[in-house]
Amino acid sequence: MTLYQSDVNEEPVDAVVKRWRSYRGDFEEYALRLVQGVERELDDLDRRLSEVSEGWPVYRMSAIDRTILRIGLYEMLFVEDVPPEVAIKEATELAKGFSSEESPVFVGGVLRGAGRLVEHG
Repeated sequence: MTLYQSDVNEEPVDAVVKRWRSYRGDFEEYALRLVQGVERELDDLDRRLSEVSEGWPVYRMSAIDRTILRIGLYEMLFVEDVPPEVAIKEATELAKGFSSEESPVFVGGVLRGAGRLVEHG
């Protein structure tokens, strides 16, 4: 939610996190790690996603799909205790719950393509 809101409102993650805390209290440590990590690595994540999402540059993706893909790819690249197949499955489940009917297939396909790039350096 925080990354989505940051993206849609073109607002820094820290401002969204601060507002969240004022209404809802603290973040879970892992969620905060993901949010800050995705923001820090955003350019690299988007570059990689654009490489594998044939015909769909990141800016043309729906904001929710873009957010889910960024989280999934960040986990694949930077979270050692989350195997890539788990990150892909979790991202696909998020797409099922929050995006369009076609999104789970799209999200899974893009992340599997990104996974092949990750494996081959």
